Amino acid sequence: MKRDRGVFTTQFAIYFMIAIFIFSMIFGILPVFTQHMKLNRLAAEVVREAELTGATGESVMDRYEETAKRLGLTPKEISFSGTKYIEGTKNVQINDDICVTITQDYKWFSTFLGGEGIDSQITVRALGRSGVYHK
Repeated sequence: MKRDRGVFTTQFAIYFMIAIFIFSMIFGILPVFTQHMKLNRLAAEVVREAELTGATGESVMDRYEETAKRLGLTPKEISFSGTKYIEGTKNVQINDDICVTITQDYKWFSTFLGGEGIDSQITVRALGRSGVYHK
């Protein structure tokens, strides 16, 4: 007769440690996705405001700051590069492209590494078309 005393205990300890490791990885990576979703929402709202006003001026920046505050975000940079402006203004002619790029710094695993974390950047782009005709 074969003796298998303690095998179950050893296997359980190993499986338990693997499960804890997997859960800690999931909880370390999951906040990145929620942050990316919030940035996507912010970019979409900024583009929508720019589409409705036909410009990328103060009303769009006010909406950007208001939405960022409401979502609890502190973006590092917002850019409208790639937007086709009417010469010398911040206005965008009807059906011309509006491109918004928002960048935010993020620290991966900051809760597990004592606030240090791994630095990275999350960049989100949103595209739209102006809906206002400027004479």
